[in-house]
Amino acid sequence: MIQIKIFPTRPMKTSKRQLLVPALAALSLACAGEKSAARAPAPPRDIPAASVPAATTPDAPFRAGKPESLSGALAFEAPVPVQRKLKNGIMVLVRENHAIPLVVVEVAVRTGVNGEPESKAGLSEFTASMLTEGTKTRGPLEIATALEDLAANLYAAAGLEATRVHLNCLTETLPSALDVLADVVQHPAFKAADIERLRGQKLTGLEQKNGYPGAIAADQLARLLYGNKHPWGKPAGGTPKSIASITAKDLAGFHAAWFHPDNTLITLSGDVTAEQAVQLLEQKFGGWKGKARAKVKLPATPGLKERVLVVVERPNQSQSAVFFAAPLFPAASPDAVTMQVANSIIGGLFGSRLNLNLREDKGYSYGVRSSVALTHDDGTFIASGGIIAKNTVEAAAEMKKELERFGSGEVTEAELAQAKEGAVRSLPSALETNDAVASALNGLVVKGLPFDYYATLPARVAAVTPAEVKRVVAKYLGTTPWQTVIVGPVGPMEAGLEGLGLGKVQKVALEGAK
Repeated sequence: MIQIKIFPTRPMKTSKRQLLVPALAALSLACAGEKSAARAPAPPRDIPAASVPAATTPDAPFRAGKPESLSGALAFEAPVPVQRKLKNGIMVLVRENHAIPLVVVEVAVRTGVNGEPESKAGLSEFTASMLTEGTKTRGPLEIATALEDLAANLYAAAGLEATRVHLNCLTETLPSALDVLADVVQHPAFKAADIERLRGQKLTGLEQKNGYPGAIAADQLARLLYGNKHPWGKPAGGTPKSIASITAKDLAGFHAAWFHPDNTLITLSGDVTAEQAVQLLEQKFGGWKGKARAKVKLPATPGLKERVLVVVERPNQSQSAVFFAAPLFPAASPDAVTMQVANSIIGGLFGSRLNLNLREDKGYSYGVRSSVALTHDDGTFIASGGIIAKNTVEAAAEMKKELERFGSGEVTEAELAQAKEGAVRSLPSALETNDAVASALNGLVVKGLPFDYYATLPARVAAVTPAEVKRVVAKYLGTTPWQTVIVGPVGPMEAGLEGLGLGKVQKVALEGAK
């Protein structure tokens, strides 16, 4: 769900004292001028330049010196965690980083949106939001006060395949912060007053989402790719109807079904050793018992055999959202790295084909990009952009042209070199913080990838060849029936859109849209 906070500006009130300041300043300057005129200084004497001493400061020797050359090229060491296990079966991953006294702990319950019943879209996210809103022994204010006293940050969120509870704290406050973390994970209260307060916030958020064409387009693409029966085919965050229907029993039921040691992974990154981590976690989570009630069973995705164009009319918008999507493969596929590299060529970098065409050449957009999103069992390729409304038809035609050209898999050596360099050089910044590392390592387990994935990634990227790019791209995107969604003031452009050859046109109205 996309939420943007807008802070309106207010005209500043000017006090009498503020109005007097300029006047007093002017008066003092005038008085100074009168004194200067009455007693003018003597003209300066000519001083030979050689007699003026050079400016000397404490750091002058340092500034005069030349920095020593680095002993060698800087090397990036990708994180590879140490694996441990608690007595109750919880997997623990630890990545030590003693540079600063901070620790991040992320608890990942390996069920998210994929565990939602068909009629309860948004239940996983609702449950995650409720975790920090009170436990059986702590109210929401007590939790907030405890975290503030500990200089800690705690939040929870649900994704497609996992629900994560994320803690960032000081090393010295880790034991006390873990008390709060363990409590919210194991003992949420789901009190009626807190449920209704959050329900109101979520319904407001869904109403706001209808004002963002990109969010609407993403929901429609999910429906096309996964179908109405699949939890991933539902709108992100649910619908007004589904959120209104969720009860305390539903929330407690989702928690009881999936929050168990055998379905949980805990990752720590920061100023802590593996031995310290296991000792602390045994104290906080060691008494947690039980097993998950069932395994996730997802319905089959629809077999996409033809192109489809979904049109959602949103009048009075200055931009249209144009999205193209195609199904891919799971994250553990041997073709995954090649496709990620290839994606940089078509839309993963600022200088990629889509952006250079639609932004730099045509001026239709501030930015058009593409991404590859891979899960444990599935994957998608998405190209998208916010388009100046009057150029919607032309921009969609250019995106189609670029994607079909890319589908041949033909890339230049220069394009491939730039894509490979970008993939490797982005790793240090992507894994720069303890927060990023903890989340990334949890993601490896959830997606079924090896612990040394990031350590071996540069070598696997370097091994990608033009022939391999051609094979992978042509195989998955060469003849794909592109699913397209356009959201915006498209009514007057309907004839032009139908002539683009993007497939059967579906007109969709939004639930709750005014």
